[in-house]
Amino acid sequence: MLKLDVTADVAKATEHLSELAQQHVPNAAAKALTRTAFDARDAVREGLPKRFNLRRPWVSQGIGVTQAKPRTLMAEVWSRDRFMALQETGGTKTSTSAIPLGPMAQKARTQVIPKSQWPGQMLAKKNVFYRAGAVFERRDEKRILALYLLRRQQKVEPRFGMADTVRSVALREYRRQMERALREELTKG
Repeated sequence: MLKLDVTADVAKATEHLSELAQQHVPNAAAKALTRTAFDARDAVREGLPKRFNLRRPWVSQGIGVTQAKPRTLMAEVWSRDRFMALQETGGTKTSTSAIPLGPMAQKARTQVIPKSQWPGQMLAKKNVFYRAGAVFERRDEKRILALYLLRRQQKVEPRFGMADTVRSVALREYRRQMERALREELTKG
């Protein structure tokens, strides 16, 4: 008959596991948070053309990430453009805003209106005038075209959806990214 007597030093094993956790878990968590934030940033960038008419890439390129560090364990996805905050929450935009009308509205749908055709520059032309909150252009004796409607305030509906997109990506991806980062950390050390 074979008799085995196995003893284990549970306290020493627990201490070793605790040291491993202190060394590797914060690094893995920072990596996972950062990767998840980059995934969320990419999802936000992909969703922009569905919500906005992007005529230039700088709005999309303005969506950035602050990476997580093992000491802080916080990653951020942000937009450097202040006007996007109002697109996220909605509200009232208070400034002199020009709403393109007529031919200018058609142009604004597909391309950026050059500064030379903004209301201030247009009003410098002799055949362009301001009347009752609008900018008009006199084409000839009988034709007058409305170019811009000027408003002091404009209601902005929330349509950016950045917070919802980031939240859904984080809920979907963080666990997978954490498992991957833990595997990498434990095989490294």
